[in-house]
Amino acid sequence: MADIIARLVRECNAERAKRTDFPTIWTTMLKSHPYVAGLPIQESVETGPRLKIPLLTGRFLVFDGSTFSVA
Repeated sequence: MADIIARLVRECNAERAKRTDFPTIWTTMLKSHPYVAGLPIQESVETGPRLKIPLLTGRFLVFDGSTFSVA
């Protein structure tokens, strides 16, 4: 399972490197991904806004406006 999540993070970051915007990544990659468990949740942290996408593992795919990571 960790390999699938790591691959998802790499693929999302590869799309960002191509300057693909979040709505496109959400629609084409994340929305129908079997490990994505819900809609993005917007929150504000001291570094600015970020989106958290819940995963079936109980963790989150986090988008900080430039890159994706897992929290």
